[in-house]
Amino acid sequence: MFVDFERLNISPNIFAHRKGDKKKETLQEHSILTKKYLQKLIAEKRLEEVICCLLDCIPTSKKSLVKRMFYNAVFLHDLGKNNPSFQRNKMDNLDFEETTASSNHSYLSANEFIKIFKNEVDQIEDDVEFYRLLFVLYNFAYQISKHHGRLGSFEDFVQKTKNEDLKEFEQNLKYFEVPGFEFYILNKLLFSLLVSSDYYATTEYMTDIKSEDFGLFNTDLKAKLSSKIEMFKNAFPEPEGINTLRSKMLKETEEVLNKNYDKNIYYLEAPTGSGKTITSINLALNLLINDEKLNKLFYIFPFNTLVEQTKNVFQDIFKKEIDIEVINSITPINVKDEKQEDDETKYQKSYLNRLFFHNPIIMTTHIALFKILFGTSKEDNYPLWQLANSVIIIDEVQSYDNNLWWFMVEFFQKYAKCLNMKIIIMSATLPKLDVLLDKPIGFVDLIEDRTVYFEDSYFKDRVEIDFSLLENETFQDEPKSLREKRIEKLLDKFASEKDNFQKFLFEFIRKETAREIFDLLKEKYGDEFKIFELTGDDNKAYRDFVILETKQDQNIIVVATQVIEAGVDIDMDCGFKDISTIDSEEQFLGRINRSCTKKRSKAFFFYLDNEQVIYKKDNRLEFNLRKKEYQKWLKSKNFQDFYSNVLERIGANGRRISLGLTSEIEAFKKDVSVLDYKTVFNKMTLIKSQSFTIFFPFKIDLQQYNIEDFQKLDKMLLDGEKLDGDINYQGL
Repeated sequence: MFVDFERLNISPNIFAHRKGDKKKETLQEHSILTKKYLQKLIAEKRLEEVICCLLDCIPTSKKSLVKRMFYNAVFLHDLGKNNPSFQRNKMDNLDFEETTASSNHSYLSANEFIKIFKNEVDQIEDDVEFYRLLFVLYNFAYQISKHHGRLGSFEDFVQKTKNEDLKEFEQNLKYFEVPGFEFYILNKLLFSLLVSSDYYATTEYMTDIKSEDFGLFNTDLKAKLSSKIEMFKNAFPEPEGINTLRSKMLKETEEVLNKNYDKNIYYLEAPTGSGKTITSINLALNLLINDEKLNKLFYIFPFNTLVEQTKNVFQDIFKKEIDIEVINSITPINVKDEKQEDDETKYQKSYLNRLFFHNPIIMTTHIALFKILFGTSKEDNYPLWQLANSVIIIDEVQSYDNNLWWFMVEFFQKYAKCLNMKIIIMSATLPKLDVLLDKPIGFVDLIEDRTVYFEDSYFKDRVEIDFSLLENETFQDEPKSLREKRIEKLLDKFASEKDNFQKFLFEFIRKETAREIFDLLKEKYGDEFKIFELTGDDNKAYRDFVILETKQDQNIIVVATQVIEAGVDIDMDCGFKDISTIDSEEQFLGRINRSCTKKRSKAFFFYLDNEQVIYKKDNRLEFNLRKKEYQKWLKSKNFQDFYSNVLERIGANGRRISLGLTSEIEAFKKDVSVLDYKTVFNKMTLIKSQSFTIFFPFKIDLQQYNIEDFQKLDKMLLDGEKLDGDINYQGL
């Protein structure tokens, strides 16, 4: 399988790494250590079958050659360090003379790799097979050339190598006949394994830290999962009322799953308050226990606010028996307290755990998932191999940019099949994305008859919906005076309801409008109600404080933006919402009478700000509450008809010929097939706006918020009873 390093005739005095007074690591030693980690990753993560399945997508009789090229691309990734300039300038190797030549080794390593296998490829007589294997060889070499940089365009690499056989490679794609999406995934997996094995090996030399535990469900951990399955049979005690439906859904979805273990993507469409989180965890445990290949669980969220509350559910179930790691932009590295180790070693290990997702249960965001699937940097690709043989729960999938739904589901289908991923997609408003595909394979509805749940009075009639504020509206940009009349009408409606309910929620689609109404309510009703404003600008401490306030027995008003729609655990009596999209309206309704325990609850919808300005090219905008026929969809929870119309529009837009003589979908398929990683990533980036972080070191009054989590912070962070952002906490 692996090339005999001794036959490469590389001097034993060629070095790969050095550190202080430590003995220099030779290139052979580093290559062998890299190979050791590659073999370890493949064995621990059970990747052999995954790799073989991906390699089988390449139509060739030279399977053995392709497999050897794949494995040796990792093993021989640093051959370019034989460069005299690298040896003298980087390794301080006195066997070589000083030179001003480039010390770059990645591109040279790719060329050396090509030389090793080119002769064998050149012996292939069949032209089609020759071009195909040459294409594969150069693609694997390209991964080597980028192992210290970012993936960009394979075509640029071909032009740089000036190989005549591949000079017009786009025109020769008909000879390659390599499935585009599968080959893209194969190369991404190779890049991930290469940079990961290299990093582990380099870290072992530099820090003496050996990576042994990659955070997988082994036999012992799976035994613990089995013990937890029993508790789910009693997850909803006192099976009466709404708990009867919750228990029924838990049982039904498990039974459907048991019949469809051979499938890859599962839909869990269930109403707000039906226990989707508990149900999804039960499904994940069943998959992990019953499929010996599966060894990791990812829980993917659209917003950071959802992560903490779901983590609490997991911790209630697993206590401290299984490590759960939150990896997102706001959660710091979890440094474990190993008393026998110094601080630097603790941090290095913790950093490795974070970088490579070394925990059996990982909670992260859509943004992070898409970076792994489509990202071009080393950091993006380090954890890609961890997705193989994993269960992945994706929550609130409708929150993705719907202009990306076709591209997303095409890749979900391919990634799931190629990497043996089991994906559970769930939401109360769930678009069945596979209808966008020409040949959907491996999709299963876990609830066979959604009407049993959505049309039950506990869910369908949980909130009384009122559209009276939308009557006689023209829904156009109109004079300021008309906007003021709408605000007056809204406040009058609140005044007529304020004595009927205790807890009110207002949602606006513009932050400026939320502040405007907050000020008006505060001025007029500040003596009768506690009034809070909640937007995306607020910190976690304040958000948690407001949530705790809503749980108290008191008159309260919360004025919020869309941040309230998902991931905020509040249960209000009455709501007022500025209209946007129907699935957004349903998410809002999920914050009203969430527990289904209130005798009466109500939600009013009104028009104030133009949603076209906020949502821009969103395909859902036409189907909104301005029209009575669409109001019926919301009342009846008929999201199938809603999404059917939206998906039809998305499909038509994607197939419309608008880019010269090519549709957007065909153009994307071409970008994938020619391995234009940068263009694919740019297309699949969920948030395209550029941003940067600004640190404001203000103080948070902990007594005001009375939040237990903040009381646990290290004393170095505290200034009396305040959390002080300006205090130096170096070393934490």
